[in-house]
Amino acid sequence: MKEYKVLITETLQKAVIVGAESEQEAHRRVSDAWKNAEYTLGADDFQGVEFHVQGETDGDPGDKDLGRIESKGGGGDE
Repeated sequence: MKEYKVLITETLQKAVIVGAESEQEAHRRVSDAWKNAEYTLGADDFQGVEFHVQGETDGDPGDKDLGRIESKGGGGDE
C-alpha cells in the first residue's frame, strides 16, 4: 500500500467591531488583541475544511513526523 502526505486546513472566522481612525489602525488593534488572546476562535467559528494531497511519500522517515507547519498570517504587517 502506498503512503500519501495530505494537508488538512481548517478555517475559523469571527467578525469583531473595533473603533479606529483608519483601516490600518483597525487591523493593528485587532491583530494585537488576537495576539494577546483577547479573541479566541473555537468550534463555533468553524467555516470549513480543505484537504490537499501533497503527493506520495518517498520513504523518508521525516515524512511520517511532519511536526508543526508554520502558520500563514498574523505575524507580519499585512
